[in-house]
Amino acid sequence: MINIRAARLEDISKISSVIAASWKTAYRGIVNDDYLNSLRSDHWVDFLDSGLGNNSVFSMVIENNQEVIGTAILKETENKCEVCLISLYLLPNKIGQGFGHIFYTGVETELKNKGFSNCILDVLENNKRAIRFYKAHGFIDTDIEIKAVLGECNYTCTILEKTL
Repeated sequence: MINIRAARLEDISKISSVIAASWKTAYRGIVNDDYLNSLRSDHWVDFLDSGLGNNSVFSMVIENNQEVIGTAILKETENKCEVCLISLYLLPNKIGQGFGHIFYTGVETELKNKGFSNCILDVLENNKRAIRFYKAHGFIDTDIEIKAVLGECNYTCTILEKTL
């Protein structure tokens, strides 16, 4: 049974664990191995506790048979009709089974229900799988790039956007 719902504070450790596991798989060969190997399952707990606790971010989870298998973290931008998709991750063993499509579709429906009309996100420029996924779901290039620092390495991210 698949369920998509708003994350709760008691989900934080599960969400952090999903993100860490996903990073170690999705970014292998893209992000420095030393950085990936240093990520602990609780790496994002403080960020999530703070962000969800003060409502500066909101999160959704997808459950399969009551197990959290994926998470999305979002933030309203200064333009109140626009939302930034900070992350959308699944457990590595759930990728390629249709859960990503189901989850993204559910997240988008919730964003529309909340009154958002535009969604932006940034993705590492070498993360071709993620770029294909987002473009298959209607995102387009903005030709805007930003720099990101992970560990001691610099990376380039591409900004994608979608009208909801």
